[in-house]
Amino acid sequence: MKEDEELFDDVVKLIREHIFEQNVEKIRHNIEYDKLKKEFEFATPSTPISNDLIIKNIEKYLNYSVKTNQPGFLQSLWGGSHISAILGELLIASTNTSMYTFDTAPVATVIEKSIISKMIEMIGWEEGEGTFTSGGSNGNLLGLMCARNYTFPEYSTKGNMGKQFQIFISKESHYSIETAAKIIGIGTENIIEINCDKDGKMQPQHLEKQILESLNSSKIPFCVVATAGTTVRGCFDPIDEIADVCEKYDIWFHLDAAWGGAALFSKETRGLLQGINRTNSICWDPHKFMGLPLICSTFLINNPEQLEVVSSCVKNRSYLFHGEDTNFDLGKISLACGRRADVIKLWLSWLSMGTEGWAKRVEYCIELAKYLENLIIQHPFLELMSSREFTNICFRWKPEEINDLTEINNLNINLRQKLISNGNFMVSSAQLNDIQILRPVIAHPTIEKTTLDSLIIEIENIIEKLTKTSN
Repeated sequence: MKEDEELFDDVVKLIREHIFEQNVEKIRHNIEYDKLKKEFEFATPSTPISNDLIIKNIEKYLNYSVKTNQPGFLQSLWGGSHISAILGELLIASTNTSMYTFDTAPVATVIEKSIISKMIEMIGWEEGEGTFTSGGSNGNLLGLMCARNYTFPEYSTKGNMGKQFQIFISKESHYSIETAAKIIGIGTENIIEINCDKDGKMQPQHLEKQILESLNSSKIPFCVVATAGTTVRGCFDPIDEIADVCEKYDIWFHLDAAWGGAALFSKETRGLLQGINRTNSICWDPHKFMGLPLICSTFLINNPEQLEVVSSCVKNRSYLFHGEDTNFDLGKISLACGRRADVIKLWLSWLSMGTEGWAKRVEYCIELAKYLENLIIQHPFLELMSSREFTNICFRWKPEEINDLTEINNLNINLRQKLISNGNFMVSSAQLNDIQILRPVIAHPTIEKTTLDSLIIEIENIIEKLTKTSN
């Protein structure tokens, strides 16, 4: 027991140093898979190893892991972590319970229902329900399942009975919709992609045209999926206009707000979600913009009955749900049986931040995104490739003397590779209309204006070296 306590204290010390370390040499070591494999080749020993060796393995893990809590981490739609949320993660592991019944997780159940109620209030629904999920992809899957059950309740028991159901998404929606269509048996050929405008937003006129084509072909349009904060551009589909179309044809409206849901906190950004109260279901990931440790993801719905129907099983579940009053057993509205108490991370963060704190976080990140946007606009050989609406910045290096698209794309691929291998910054890349871009994201408040100045300087240095090499 004493050895366990000593190990715990030693590991906590290492983790504390990792979290609060200021002078990080590199946020990512440029190390190959085979070398890492050798470092951790004894991951599954036959006999126990000493605590000292466990400590050394943890030290190696922390050393080689990407420092996602550092300012230079601009790659993903998440980053950094609240100390309160990290403590919440420790609390979850320490209490080690599952969320399926009130008997098993009484406190976490009360907290989860309270947090879900607050999120529903922010959306503006008169009633609603929700559950924590394994991620945004799972939330989008639940949205399609609820939509299918709303349109054709017999599907769950009798299958599609020869009917052809269709989903409508924008061309810039998340790939998880395609995955969900495979899982629920709709088929990817029944996903209809709707055109986007020049800023990447779904066009409601084209949506209505495609729905009418579906109806005229004796198909069943059962769900429209819009996005609040697309993965690449960070743009928001016109929710109000899409809701008009969905209500006109009585089609379920699901909103993927995994990234952009946090815009509800600030008066400055709330307008991006105008009409969100007219949706039927929403995926919202607090582990993204709100900076909680992965995973902390929610699915919210304005029709609680649909969620219970698609999540429940008709077979006898007396081994799990006991007694007459099971109204507080959250397992009945979750696809998962065993489920972590992820709400605790969000709860402790909300206690330490307050609703106003979340608003300030959003506004701070927006301010920094504007700053980086202006740096790029004013730069002689960096080109902004999409309008900025949230905190995603899409740009590329465009040498004046080169016009060949393939060559420019390759230059930008090389630019990112050099940037990553230097180890000071991580940014993502993507393609917009076959154009290779870099996409830094402002997702956590450890980033400062000086961070972004340094990013541009490092990009300039890399470009100078690449230019000399090509010449």
